[in-house]
Amino acid sequence: MDLMDALAPERVKVLEAGTKHEALSEMISLLVESGVVQDGRELDRLIHEREALMSTGIGLGIAVPHARLQDVGSSIIALGTSPEGLGDYESIDGSVVHIVAMIVTGTQRQREYIELLSSLARLFKEEPARERVLTARNAKELWEILKHEKSGLLA
Repeated sequence: MDLMDALAPERVKVLEAGTKHEALSEMISLLVESGVVQDGRELDRLIHEREALMSTGIGLGIAVPHARLQDVGSSIIALGTSPEGLGDYESIDGSVVHIVAMIVTGTQRQREYIELLSSLARLFKEEPARERVLTARNAKELWEILKHEKSGLLA
C-alpha cells in the first residue's frame, strides 16, 4: 500500500498539543472528523491501551501510535507535527517527539500496517526530510511538503 493512499489533506495538521495525551486526542479527532473512523471512543481506548504497553515513540523524534479497528476498510494515517516537540512521549531513544503518524488498520490488515510503517521509516529516516516537514506552518503547507518528500523518494 502506498503511503499517500493512506494519507489525505484533511488528516494532516500542525499540532497545538503540548503533551502526548493532547497530541493523541488531536490525531484521533482528525480521523473522526474526516469520517474515516466512526467510533472515536473505541479508537481512543485502543490507542491508550497500546501506549500503556509500551510507548510508540520509535526514535528520531517520530511516534507511530497505531490500532486495529473492525470497521476500517483500508488502512489510514493521520499525521501531525509538533515544532516545539512533545517531551513527555517517552520515546525509546529519549528524543522529543516532533512527528506523530497515527496508523489505523482493519483487524485483518497486518501486512498493510507493516508496509505503511516501512514507508514512514523511509520517508523520515533522513534528518533533512524531518526538518522540512517541521517547517510547515499549517495543514496545507504540511500536505504540500509531504507530497514533495514522497515524490522525492520515488525519483
